[in-house]
Amino acid sequence: MKTFNEIIQQRYSRAKEWKENNQKEVIGWFCIYVPEEIITAAGMLPFRIIGQESETPMANAYLYSNNCTFARSCLEEVLQGKLDFLSGAVICNSCDHIRRLYDVWRKYITIPYRHLLGVPGKVSPNTLRYFKGQLLQLKEGLEQYFKVRITEEGLKEAIRLYNYNRTLLNRLYALRRAIPSPISGREAMEVVLAGMFIPKELHNQLLEELLTQLEQQPDNSPQAPKPRILLMGSELDHPEYVKIIEDQGVEIVIEDLCSSYRYFADLVEEDGDPIEALTRRYLTRLPCPRMHPAEPRMERLKELAQLYNINGVVYSTIKFCDLHAGAYPIVRDNFKELGVPVLHLEREYGLAGMGQVKTRVQAFLEMLREG
Repeated sequence: MKTFNEIIQQRYSRAKEWKENNQKEVIGWFCIYVPEEIITAAGMLPFRIIGQESETPMANAYLYSNNCTFARSCLEEVLQGKLDFLSGAVICNSCDHIRRLYDVWRKYITIPYRHLLGVPGKVSPNTLRYFKGQLLQLKEGLEQYFKVRITEEGLKEAIRLYNYNRTLLNRLYALRRAIPSPISGREAMEVVLAGMFIPKELHNQLLEELLTQLEQQPDNSPQAPKPRILLMGSELDHPEYVKIIEDQGVEIVIEDLCSSYRYFADLVEEDGDPIEALTRRYLTRLPCPRMHPAEPRMERLKELAQLYNINGVVYSTIKFCDLHAGAYPIVRDNFKELGVPVLHLEREYGLAGMGQVKTRVQAFLEMLREG
């Protein structure tokens, strides 16, 4: 597990080293609706842009105070020059906060290549056609700017590579159904996050080694299992936050987050037109609250809750995150039908205010025990 943590901590230096050693481009991306396969098929390294700084003095000068701290933290990384090794960035219209971040980046920050990917808010024959056109524009934009050729076979090869990665991660998450889980929520997040910064070939190798170890691990079930929690909500890229929750006496066994299960859950069809296959996978995958209607998402979440024997849900939203905060009543009411209580935590993107988080999780745990 130490290797995955080191990859996250050393992500900038590793990406720079990869760029220098391979003499190829590194392309940043923000949202998991961006098909990394297209970037990989161009011979480039897709690199997830996340925040790090808890204080964002430079970003505060460019974004309004009601822009979420995730957007401001990401912008702070850019303004401090930590992402200067990027040859380009692909940003989606994920939400108004990220859209404003893109506007600032375009106006004030120099980067060789920028692309805004339009992602529809619902699935229909018309939106599928639109999104396919958006992916073709991304493909053609990379080809024209960097003077590369993205072939159909190159796309299919990238799809097979990423599907294998998703298959391995799904195997890992299937192990978490055991009571107790052989891997903590913090460790699982580190495993998934690490794969967003390195070539998938390397991540697959590390996953194979980890799965071999975990699948051969003896069963040491405790006599008193901990309450099993589904963690969901706004952008969460700090494994330490997950550990703080788990340290209160619960076991996080599944997450509905951009940095975990939602990222890899669904595979891409490997037959036929690869752009068509990517279109369908990325637009119809396990959705986040930006997609409408809410019913398909809730049905899949309730299936996950039953599959992983969930006792409670921790719904963690970043302050001013209108999408996830707005979806909370729907989530709460749907889980109420299953008899599963939901704890709503409002937080900043970083690790501020952890004392209050501990207190509220402890109170939630007492309620679960009494129930």
